Amino acid sequence: MVRSFAAVICGYIVTGILIFATDQIFAATVPGFNDMPMPPRFYFLISICTDTLYSVLGGWTCAAIAKTRVRDRVLALIALGELVGVVSTIALWGTVPHYFSFALLVLYPPAVWIGSLFRKPPSAVLP
Repeated sequence: MVRSFAAVICGYIVTGILIFATDQIFAATVPGFNDMPMPPRFYFLISICTDTLYSVLGGWTCAAIAKTRVRDRVLALIALGELVGVVSTIALWGTVPHYFSFALLVLYPPAVWIGSLFRKPPSAVLP
């Protein structure tokens, strides 16, 4: 039970920390980033790509910690991420482009699932 909870939470935390770190890097390297009323389009496009990659890492982390009933744990991670994503979409409706929120909601589940497949040896993944 503890391992199951830890797998989901750790998978989510890994994703969150990486996303937060990337946002901090943007703030530190893009001149005037924190003063912009709306970040530039390239920020959102890069963020979609990096957030998706981080979701893969979160799925792998969840699966690696779970060890048993991996599918159930990964589905729980997907459900948690989608719930937070929907709440974020609603909260940020007027402040970020809609394509950004929807892209993350659509890409998150398959990215987490793909990440969970990397836990297995390659021969176990291929048919």
